[in-house]
Order: sequence, then C-alpha cells, then structure tokens
Amino acid sequence: MNSSKENLDTKRQRPKVSTLLKELIFSFFNILRRNWRWKLASLLLATLIWGLLITENPYLTREKTFRDVSISVLGADTLKRAGLVVTTDLSELPLISVQAEIPQKSYDSATASNFNVRIDLSRIEKTGEQNIPVLHTSTSTYGKVTRLSQSEITVDVEPYITRRRIPVQINETGTAPAGFYASKAVVDPPIVTVSGPKSIVENIMRCVANYNGSLLTSAARKQFTAVPFTLYDYQDNALDARTIEVSSDSMPLDSLLIEQELYRLQAIPINRSGIVAGSPAEGYEVTDIKIDPAMLNVAGSNELMETLKLLDVENPVDISGAMDTLIRSVVVKKPEEAYHMSGNAVYVTVTIKPINIEGGEAK
Repeated sequence: MNSSKENLDTKRQRPKVSTLLKELIFSFFNILRRNWRWKLASLLLATLIWGLLITENPYLTREKTFRDVSISVLGADTLKRAGLVVTTDLSELPLISVQAEIPQKSYDSATASNFNVRIDLSRIEKTGEQNIPVLHTSTSTYGKVTRLSQSEITVDVEPYITRRRIPVQINETGTAPAGFYASKAVVDPPIVTVSGPKSIVENIMRCVANYNGSLLTSAARKQFTAVPFTLYDYQDNALDARTIEVSSDSMPLDSLLIEQELYRLQAIPINRSGIVAGSPAEGYEVTDIKIDPAMLNVAGSNELMETLKLLDVENPVDISGAMDTLIRSVVVKKPEEAYHMSGNAVYVTVTIKPINIEGGEAK
C-alpha cells in the first residue's frame, strides 16, 4: 500500500516530456537572442569551411560533356621516316563529343583541350586500311575522360617514296605593262623533288609554274614574283597535291620564283638621211622615198632610251643609173645597248620618174 503511494508521488514529481521540449526550445531562442551576432558568424564560418572542403576534395566530381571537339594529329613525320604515309585527308577528321568526370574545383575552368584528344600516326606499321585509336589524357587537376562519341579513326596508308629532278615549266599568260618589254621569264628552281604516296608520285611528269606577266609593276627593273604551281601526270592531268611535298635542296616549297626584267619600250623612227646612195639615170629623178615600217620598237635601259632618237641602216639603197622605182630590203643597225628591237630590216621604196622639162617628159 505504501509502495503504490510512493510511485504515485514519483509520477506527480516527474515533469512531462512536452514541457521539457518547450523549455529547451525557449532556452535556445533566449541564447540566440542574447548572442545572435556570434551565432551568425559561426554559421557563416561553418558554411565557408564546408564549401572549401567540398571544392578541395578530389573525389567529389561532376560530369561534363564537351561537344564539337577536334582531334589533333601526331606522328606524321615519324610515319614518313618509316616509309609510310596516310592518304586520307586528315583535315577532314570528324568533330567528336567528349564526356569527362571533373573535380568540383576545376569544373568551370575545364575545357576540351585539357584532355588532349588525339590520334598518333606513328603507331601504324603497315599499308592498307588502318583503324587508329583516339587517345586522350587524364590528370588529377581536370579528371578523366569517361566516354568518347568515336573511339577510333579509319585511314588509308601507302608507301612513302621520293622522286628527284622533276622539271619545272612556265605557263605564262598576260603581257608586259604598256610601254615596257619583258625579258624571258626564268623560274627558280628549274627542277624540284617530290615526295608522297607511291600511287601519285610515280606518275608525276612535270611541275608547272602559273605566271601572269600582266601583274608586273610598271617599272624598268628586274622583278621577282612568287607564283603557285601545279603537278601533272603522264596523261597531262592536274594532280591533287595535298598529300605531295615539293622541295628543292631539302627546303619545302609552297611557291616558285619567277625572275623577269622590264625595259622601256619606244618606237624609234628610221633615219631617212643617207638611206639612198648614188643618182638615177640622166633625165630621171627621185620623187619619193617610203620606209616600211617607218619605225621600229626598241627596248633598252633608261639611259639608252633617253638618248636614242633615230635608227640607221647598215647599207643604203644604191640607185645609181636607175630609171624605175626600186624596192629594197635593208638591214637596220641594232644599237649596242638595246635589249630588243622589233625587226632587223625594213623595206625602202624609192620612186624614180623622168624629169619634166617645160611641161613635157625627158626622153
């Protein structure tokens, strides 16, 4: 009986749980109310520490996808030294997508270039169709690649050969600027070396430099022009030279050099003085002298063209005892310093008629 009474008293003295919870919440808000600045600072500091821990943890990563990623090509020179060459146009490689797991701290700064997506041609060991794996690089800073939209590239491979002493020809179009005469165009180098896929190189017959003389500067001097070139096979078909290397003395060439000199060009009249010698027969006279052409085009240095006024003939037309019109071809003297003269002879027509005596003709 006494025991039951004691238990009843104990229950009356024990506070209810709900009352304790209310008192705890009330005490917590009292503390916040009295020290709210410290509590806010502590909360901000805890948030900052949490953020730093998250960003510095290399095991916390996020997935990121890079689209339209270009594939770099390595090992082409090494492959050529091994006597092989890829004939597939590597400039047309497809763009791919790259998926990577990137540490949180590097997520925003990561780019596709951090993973160095590439193919290595030096791994090729034989001719024919070859499948080359697409390689990539993983780092602790930027994470690792988890997926590529294309994991290998298919290329065609041929033997790599070299042929020397391929002749160079000039395909010249256009004319020299007005008032100038151009010397013969000379190409440098006159022969080239070609290297590339065997199926193409063994059929190369010549290299043609494409040159337009009308593009020369209007100035009397030696001029040099870099011009493109085209390779032709034995059927005279132009070749696609994208896989061909053209060189001279081990120096690669992407153009050829044309040398040409321009000279001033002027029309110089034939000297009529002394163009005939002797006298016609008695009772006849010279009534007219015609020269065809009356002038010749002469090209030379500026100094020559400043002083050259007339062109002389080698030998005059001998009209001694002539009683009728004479037509003769006479040689014109070329000035010693002239580079070019449009002709070396002219026709001279000497008209000879009887002399009129007091309204009649002499007999």
